[in-house]
Amino acid sequence: MFSTLCPQCGAPVEFRSAAAVMAVCSFCRSTLLKHGEELARIGEMATVFEDYSPLQLGAAGHFGARAFSVIGRLQLRYDAGFWNEWFIAFGDGASGWLSDASGQYAITEEITPTDVSAIPRFDALGPGTPFDFDGRAYIASDVRVAQCRGGEGELPFVVGDGWRARVADFRNESAFLTLDYSDRETAVVYRGDAVELDALAMHGLRDTEQIRASAGRYVGEVVAFACPSCGAPISHTVGIANFVICDACHAGVDCTEEQAQVFTKQREADAVDTALAPGAKGVFDGVEYMVLGVMRCRSQDGHAWDEYLLHTAGRGFMWLVHNEGQWERVDVLGSWPSIESSQIVRFEKKAYSLDETYQSEVTHVGGAFNWRVSVGDVVQVTDFVQAGRAKLTREVSTSEIVWSQAKSVSGTKIEERFGPLTGATPTAGALSMSAKRGRYRHFAPLPLIFSIILVVVNIVDLMRFDEQWVLVGLGLVLLWLPEWIWQHSSGDTPASSSGGSR
Repeated sequence: MFSTLCPQCGAPVEFRSAAAVMAVCSFCRSTLLKHGEELARIGEMATVFEDYSPLQLGAAGHFGARAFSVIGRLQLRYDAGFWNEWFIAFGDGASGWLSDASGQYAITEEITPTDVSAIPRFDALGPGTPFDFDGRAYIASDVRVAQCRGGEGELPFVVGDGWRARVADFRNESAFLTLDYSDRETAVVYRGDAVELDALAMHGLRDTEQIRASAGRYVGEVVAFACPSCGAPISHTVGIANFVICDACHAGVDCTEEQAQVFTKQREADAVDTALAPGAKGVFDGVEYMVLGVMRCRSQDGHAWDEYLLHTAGRGFMWLVHNEGQWERVDVLGSWPSIESSQIVRFEKKAYSLDETYQSEVTHVGGAFNWRVSVGDVVQVTDFVQAGRAKLTREVSTSEIVWSQAKSVSGTKIEERFGPLTGATPTAGALSMSAKRGRYRHFAPLPLIFSIILVVVNIVDLMRFDEQWVLVGLGLVLLWLPEWIWQHSSGDTPASSSGGSR
């Protein structure tokens, strides 16, 4: 470890990693470049926006059998949000990165590719682009250009406020690959795995009191201010959901800067009645979640449904989807399914078959979100189903791919968690094919058909009102009992507890 004093303010500065070439003074924010045992001040780094990540400098954990500690941080801002890249030092002397994006985490290390010529150019990449690397088939999940929002601690290369990052992330199940084109046309390659924060067994994470000490407010505290578009009172949930829709003028307001800024005007300002409203609270898995935002979406055939973003401290985000009176709990997947063909994907050793592909357009937004969402946003959606029960969904936008898993939740269970639902069910337009199939599954056509056959075959005996009534009645009970049990046992246990944006 190399220790010295900041040439600007005299505060102590430490370099714990041999790979670090610059550091940000924690007192005066000077950007310091290391030359041997000398430090040169080359500028000043902006303070990172307080996003309430549980990570902080000095936190430590284990990635497999390897111990590591967090020694630096870059905060990167793109057009619809931001994420953190934490620089980590392993106990064996190596270094890497812990990516932190809305509760989705990945650890990667720089590697040297055997064939540099096989790496594609940045401008040739997009979500879904295939890339075979070291005998493994990856798919581009995220392609972005971002600006450095701020930084702290030690960093392995020279970066300053306004530094531009050009990065593409690739996935193969839990395997994670990043191509970084920030400083050159040929990418630097980082390889690793998507991880759950709990699996890293970290200590030194920030708790609620530490966050209050650094930010002056609790996670989830509601802060009120005047809408910069119309002046109406508006509020947002600090550090959790910073892109807010004004109830009065329906402007989208970005609260991630000191001065809130309007980023969109909603095309449709009519009020929309929904089953749940922002601020509603319900208990799932023994903890209380709060509804942050509401989106009404519409497919190209006019069918509409509602999506609710929920959050709880410590566990992150999840979604509820309300579609023609039926509910689904949706969790963003940290580990992706394996793609066997265009018709079949496999997740947790179970095969899922292609159900349908459609386009989803946002027609109304309300409340707050952890990324910029606006009326008119469009994603391409593909649903895969497994035995007519669980469902995997792939959403593709212009910049990313997101996989999630949905499981049915009965309306009774939703009311148990939130109380009576007084809002409306979205019914605009014709039903999509998946909604029709869902309605038929709910209506159980096979028991109905066999019930009719049973009654018709025994109609003569039934008309005599003899003991045949008992047998027919018993047959009807046996036909409908499995359906009744299925309807009343639809649970809400997620396949993945990781949160994230969709």
